[in-house]
Amino acid sequence: MTDKVHLPFDEDVRILIMNQRYRGIYHAELHIACSEGMIVDVDGTVSECEPDAEYIVNGNTFQGSTVIRFQGKNNGKLQIRNLERNSLAQYRGTMECHAAEGGIVVVNELPVEEYLYGVVPSEMPPSYPEEALKAQAVCARTYTYFHKQKYAYPDWKAHMDDSTAFQVYGNCDESPNANRAVDATKNQVLTYKDEIVESFYYSTSGGYNGGAGVWENTASGDDTYLPETGKEIYASNSEEGERAYQQYIDSGNAEDVEYGEAWYRWNYEKVLDASAVKRMFQKLYNLSLAQPHMVRIRSRLLSSEKILEETAVSDIRVLGRRKSGLVTGIIIDTEHFRVSVLSQYMIRQALGCDGDVLHRKDGSTYTMGDILPSAYFYIENSYDNNGESGDNLKQITIHGAGFGHGCGMSQNGAKALAEKGLTADQILAYYYNGSIKAAGTLDRTAG
Repeated sequence: MTDKVHLPFDEDVRILIMNQRYRGIYHAELHIACSEGMIVDVDGTVSECEPDAEYIVNGNTFQGSTVIRFQGKNNGKLQIRNLERNSLAQYRGTMECHAAEGGIVVVNELPVEEYLYGVVPSEMPPSYPEEALKAQAVCARTYTYFHKQKYAYPDWKAHMDDSTAFQVYGNCDESPNANRAVDATKNQVLTYKDEIVESFYYSTSGGYNGGAGVWENTASGDDTYLPETGKEIYASNSEEGERAYQQYIDSGNAEDVEYGEAWYRWNYEKVLDASAVKRMFQKLYNLSLAQPHMVRIRSRLLSSEKILEETAVSDIRVLGRRKSGLVTGIIIDTEHFRVSVLSQYMIRQALGCDGDVLHRKDGSTYTMGDILPSAYFYIENSYDNNGESGDNLKQITIHGAGFGHGCGMSQNGAKALAEKGLTADQILAYYYNGSIKAAGTLDRTAG
């Protein structure tokens, strides 16, 4: 561990701006404006736009050029007025519009610290305690510098995009509280063994942290900055271990940091009628094509696409879990097929269903997207005819805990710890290996 981290890159970051609802990287048309007026550079030809005047970029705008650059006058924020976000889509720094075969690609370039003004309130409510916001700012800055070491989108030299694939940026208005947290922690990052780390964080823990093993099913002991917590019996792959974890899910632990959070526990009742079964099998088949090493569809006699003709599920069960309780594999059986699903993200996709409703600990409901809130759960099966031999499942109830992948800092946990009086440094030490600390200064000289 060192108080200085040598970073061989400058302090600007390049962020690719996704399209509506973060569905992809290509835009069909953009309406760009700035309340202060704009400078527009089309392959070296410079012009100006009046304050609030819209510049429309579409396939016809380029006329042989490949890049159009925008800069707000007087450091004004650039607005993309036809881009749907939770607030007006506006950006500091400069904006590049690239002509591409699939449409228009937008890249926002700006200093890291100004980028964080748009990340922190998009990732954590600005109403959270100051020390929680400061911990979030350090995590977000560290994550940024980790990913600045290479381009996620090399064709456009963009380090990250603005979606949950990296960290959400510009989805909410800047906030004085969040900006103060960024400024108060300026240049502070997390390091481990003299290296900057990938500082994962997520919404809410269900009691235990998954550690580095949430990404790869390997041990995550003291040799990593992402420690795993839990009980070894949960990972024993035994009836006793499964009963112990089910009891923990059902009863909880009042000492858990997030015990009072709505997402600490949740239930999802999934009726397996003909429509639901068809949707599940279609999703499993699609996942098997995209990730065949993670989703395997097997049958003694039939090819995998024939699963789309199955009409019922005979069993769904947990194949294995880690000591944190994270499910690492599930088995889904039908009359003719056995489907194995591995990795927490694939499992969450396989069992989630867009539009279905689940119930949280505080009694509130939540309309799900394409994936389950987390892979910390157990499954309760309900069969036709009271579960006689040969019966099919009529419903499953997934009893779950937490929201997110479970690796790194729990954001609602950070809030709860801050409310107990912990500082940002103490919060970070709670969620990351104790040998990590916030670096006081960044040395940006090449090295």
